[in-house]
Amino acid sequence: VFAVYGSPDAASYNPSPMSETKLTGDAFELYCDVVGKPTPEIQWWYLWDGARKRRVTISTAYGANGVSVLRITRLTLEDSGTYECRASNDPRRNDLRQNPSITWIRAQATISVLQSEFSTLQ
Repeated sequence: VFAVYGSPDAASYNPSPMSETKLTGDAFELYCDVVGKPTPEIQWWYLWDGARKRRVTISTAYGANGVSVLRITRLTLEDSGTYECRASNDPRRNDLRQNPSITWIRAQATISVLQSEFSTLQ
């Protein structure tokens, strides 16, 4: 489990996304639960070609903490890779004219997609 610790107000993961191995045709979900004051913004990073095929969904809720779920259905071999959840609660995090005092924290999960024996029979 990857965790980032900083000052009490800095964002930290609770816990971080976990790596998995899946088969083609399966689905997977990665969870990103981030705590901090103010509530951190969450971003997911990867190549989003699957989003155009309506296979990728991201659900995010903000309250006392930020929680986000990345879900990909009907996995293909091209979905293998490293997915990254980024979080920051620095008010200047997206300001292009100033450097944030707290940088984005990152947690990564690697998804390995293997060819399903069943999918080769179709």
